[in-house]
Amino acid sequence: MRWTVALGTEFDESAFEAALAGFRRLYNVAPERVLCAPDVLGRFSALMGRSADDAMRREMRYDGVPVVSAILSPGTIVFEGEVDEERMGDW
Repeated sequence: MRWTVALGTEFDESAFEAALAGFRRLYNVAPERVLCAPDVLGRFSALMGRSADDAMRREMRYDGVPVVSAILSPGTIVFEGEVDEERMGDW
């Protein structure tokens, strides 16, 4: 499953957390990884107290989920994960 969120370029940690919580709420599972446009990954790295260059050199994680760079539109993130229809509920 892929779920795309437009965070923009000036998001804060609470906006990132809200997007992650939205995926969990919608699919009742944590994502396996988060793909980020390069600008989003740089901003994420800066928010987490690291330099933007760290995001390109080492593995980043948020709440145990890998956060990686991908070719996406600026300001965009994509949550990826396997969704078990049994755990999603009856909607």
